[in-house]
Amino acid sequence: MRVILYSLLFCASFSSLVIGQDKVRFPEKYLAEDTLISTLHTLSIHIQEPALHDSVFRFLTEKLQLPVYYQPLVLGERRYGGVFAGNLVLEPCGPYSDMDYASRDFKAIFFGLTFEPAVPIPDAAKILRERQIDHETGGDEFIFLKDPQLCGENIYISLMDKHDKMRDHVRMDSLRQLMEQRNPGLGIEYVKEILLGIRDKDNLNKWKAFISPCPLNEEQVWRTDDKLHFSFSMTPYKEVSSITFKVKSFREAENYLNENNVPFTTEPGLIRIDSTRSFGLHIFLQ
Repeated sequence: MRVILYSLLFCASFSSLVIGQDKVRFPEKYLAEDTLISTLHTLSIHIQEPALHDSVFRFLTEKLQLPVYYQPLVLGERRYGGVFAGNLVLEPCGPYSDMDYASRDFKAIFFGLTFEPAVPIPDAAKILRERQIDHETGGDEFIFLKDPQLCGENIYISLMDKHDKMRDHVRMDSLRQLMEQRNPGLGIEYVKEILLGIRDKDNLNKWKAFISPCPLNEEQVWRTDDKLHFSFSMTPYKEVSSITFKVKSFREAENYLNENNVPFTTEPGLIRIDSTRSFGLHIFLQ
């Protein structure tokens, strides 16, 4: 079972690790002025059993009202599908019987982060080498990170510079307009926050090397643009812990969830969808 509420010991450890830039120095060998990351394109969702794929896909499209980015398909023993979440793609996929997860006690987990680089793939590979981040290239469109201080357990990171990215961006723009024109319902606008779990100082330093020259702010937040930011939390293993959607209206979102029998709890300014209904995915609305 994935852990969201951590012990005070973990919290204390993380506080001493990240509070104050003087407590986690950015190693000189990682410094680079080249901007590597442009934006997050896809957050993949790994499913444990083939039958779960349709259920997760329908939850995203029917309950969360997210438009289809690409229809479900089957390649070999794995199933794939994509929905658009306003500023990135959510991609249920799997199962991956050969994946070495931290634990297989899950139905679905957020897992893969696929970023668009700010530079061509050959230049991105050069930057990664300079920052001593292990990786391998997949032609001139992909880079797959292999660094154990960043990837492994319950997270995977890659870079994608698609040849047809202009057409892809046009597709995303049309889906974004569709979301804006929809009648009131749940009212998701975009993914506002992705919470990343890190294990230790080495893990955090590698993230700082990866996102350089973008810094973490005083709240230990990496803001990629005016919509999406990444937060970091101390966890037993590396993972994508949760996501938070921005909604048009908090009250209308509550009404929609009640009317559509989606259980949830609230706290000031935040809705937590019952993870038993979201197949173990930790989803918040704000």
